[in-house]
Amino acid sequence: MKKIALVLVAAMVLVFTGCEKKETISMPFDVADVNNIEMYRNVVPNSAEKQVITKTDDIEDIYFLFSGLEVSDKKTEPVAGGTVTSFRFNLSNDTSYEIIYCAEAVKSGRLKLPEEKLDYFTAADIESYWDNYQYEIVPVSENELPGQEETQEWDKIPMVMVDGKLYYDTGKESTISGRCGVMDGEITSSVDGSEIPTKDNQSNFGTGFEYQYGADNTIEIFMNEKWIVFEQREGAGNQVRYGDRMVDAEGLSKKRLNGWIGIIACRKNNS
Repeated sequence: MKKIALVLVAAMVLVFTGCEKKETISMPFDVADVNNIEMYRNVVPNSAEKQVITKTDDIEDIYFLFSGLEVSDKKTEPVAGGTVTSFRFNLSNDTSYEIIYCAEAVKSGRLKLPEEKLDYFTAADIESYWDNYQYEIVPVSENELPGQEETQEWDKIPMVMVDGKLYYDTGKESTISGRCGVMDGEITSSVDGSEIPTKDNQSNFGTGFEYQYGADNTIEIFMNEKWIVFEQREGAGNQVRYGDRMVDAEGLSKKRLNGWIGIIACRKNNS
């Protein structure tokens, strides 16, 4: 199946409010052209799930969620551990159309159009739509996720420096219960997602996140209402996660890399 580009340059209604440019999405096809919608959800690519939306009312519900949706060029701090909800509209002309939503806070996130490298902020609660439908939910491989074939660049894995050591995102949520309420520190500075932190309490994914020391050379960072585990190890951050393993990017083909790094792309700082 071919993929059509999401060309929105001519399909945007521009509204300027102060210094922030707001735009309204206009879908480049009619709702009647949609055969079905593949809807995906994942926190890390190897735990992705899919449901296929087939009922007319449900297809219309998702279509009109995006048609006329207000977005803006607002800059936001990238978030590690956020949920990715993505959509593949399969059309009657044997093409498909993809939209990726990366949650960054409660009821808000970034809308990404990977092939055109378009990226917008939206206050719409798109993540909640996953639970609105009653279809069979099945696990899928990372290579099936929308946006994987178009991804050409990636950031270094999210990391933070604490006490002179680099701690890397494991993609895992902490299982600790009965947590102490006293924080051990806070991330106070940040570098670009393609760079490596060089001083204490500095990350490559944003600031303002508090953390606590964990067991076995780990720290746990509170972000997006979750405690995410970061582990200390040596290296330059040129690795991607595959299941429970970290693999050097230099030893992988571009096709294989593209299947693994969708979640990292959703954390990129759009400054």
